[in-house]
Amino acid sequence: MEMPLPEILDRMSILKLKIERIGEPHLKLEMSEYEKALEEFESKGVKIDPAWIKTLHEINGKIWDLESDVRRGKENELGLEEVGRRAIAIRELNKKRISVKNQVVEETGLGFRDVKMNHASE
Repeated sequence: MEMPLPEILDRMSILKLKIERIGEPHLKLEMSEYEKALEEFESKGVKIDPAWIKTLHEINGKIWDLESDVRRGKENELGLEEVGRRAIAIRELNKKRISVKNQVVEETGLGFRDVKMNHASE
């Protein structure tokens, strides 16, 4: 079973961040696999908008920045109010991320709509 296009784009954006921020060269091989998958979609006539990857990269970068200190165990330094503020910001960014992935589904007809974030706002 091939991976859905929205997931490939999302994973590529996260992988690009890892390469940029951590500098893990072995990840470039994984990136080339995702690039091959995109080429396969394009060979089938699927138009892939570069803005999708760019937007996901920006959103995932902001999420990374917000989660960074918490991942390093600095909750006590941040304080509960700041941790809560970041959690809310991350939730809002995830809604935007899901929206981009759903846009890919709507415009290409490939993959599946993600609805889990819709319930968070109710």
